[in-house]
Amino acid sequence: MRDTKYIILLIEDDHLDQMAFRRFVNDEGLPYDCRIAGSLSEARALLASQRFDVIIADYSLGDGTAIEILESIGNTPVILVTGAGDEEVAVRAWKAGAYDYLIKDLERNYLKTVPITVENAVKYKRTKEQAQLLSGAVMSTDDSVFITDTEDRIVFVNKAFCDTYGYAEEEVIGKSSCILFGISSPASENMYRAHERVAGGAYHKRKDGSEFPVSLSLSSIKDEAGNETALVGVARDISEQVTAQDKIRTINLKLKRGNRVIG
Repeated sequence: MRDTKYIILLIEDDHLDQMAFRRFVNDEGLPYDCRIAGSLSEARALLASQRFDVIIADYSLGDGTAIEILESIGNTPVILVTGAGDEEVAVRAWKAGAYDYLIKDLERNYLKTVPITVENAVKYKRTKEQAQLLSGAVMSTDDSVFITDTEDRIVFVNKAFCDTYGYAEEEVIGKSSCILFGISSPASENMYRAHERVAGGAYHKRKDGSEFPVSLSLSSIKDEAGNETALVGVARDISEQVTAQDKIRTINLKLKRGNRVIG
């Protein structure tokens, strides 16, 4: 448990449950800065003026249900609390966007599961935000990014890839990366390995068949056991660089010929 406090919003209309929650937080020394709303209207007012790390909401409230709050909480994880026998309701709320649910019992033993559920919810939120940040960075980069699985099926491409290669996303997802080389299927070796062989420089083909030089870097994604699960490729169109190098070589060749004539 980290030292920084989590800002928690408890939406609960039962005063005894409110007091039980506060007492549990104090007795356990949990790092929570708690706000309590006794209704949906109070919760909406708090949400409009403050951001929370986690929301814990009783399903049945005096002026509505916790599901109504799910549409206005953004990325804040919601832990739903329902009474015994309301498991189906909890599952519906989970499908509607709630992070998790707890079953309220008369002895309030469900409170013992609050710390780990909150901790997991915060980690989930952090991971989701990082994934969104990474996705935004990948989608906005000028380099063409593609990801293939271990069967060489393309599972992801960014906007730059579509712009450079001339494909719509739906045209390449699920296809073999062989299309990048302008062939329909692997020849003598798995294209998953063929990419590694040409890493650093290769010629790729666009949808219209035109060929262009690329600088290609590759990284394999591995699971916790060290097994490869995917291959990430970053390709950069280096046509301008190659053209410039050809011009320099042509000029140098002319200079050498001129020096021979003078000599």
